[in-house]
Amino acid sequence: MNRVFQTSMEVGVRVLVEDLLNGVQQHTSSAYLTFVALDEQGKPSPIPPVIPETEEEKRRFDDAGERREYRLALRKRSRKS
Repeated sequence: MNRVFQTSMEVGVRVLVEDLLNGVQQHTSSAYLTFVALDEQGKPSPIPPVIPETEEEKRRFDDAGERREYRLALRKRSRKS
């Protein structure tokens, strides 16, 4: 998990393939997935924050915030068109 926002969270996924004969792994793809917490009525529901502790967690936390700001700016711009 990269970051939790008010009702959503970003999760980073890294897919590897492994050669079973020699154990060598190779990165094949990566993705950032966003999930929204829903209540019983299907409405977005607040979720508790996750506090990054390590330097890697802090970097992923900050990067997720930048990606979110970019997505929201794109959405706002497309609504004006």
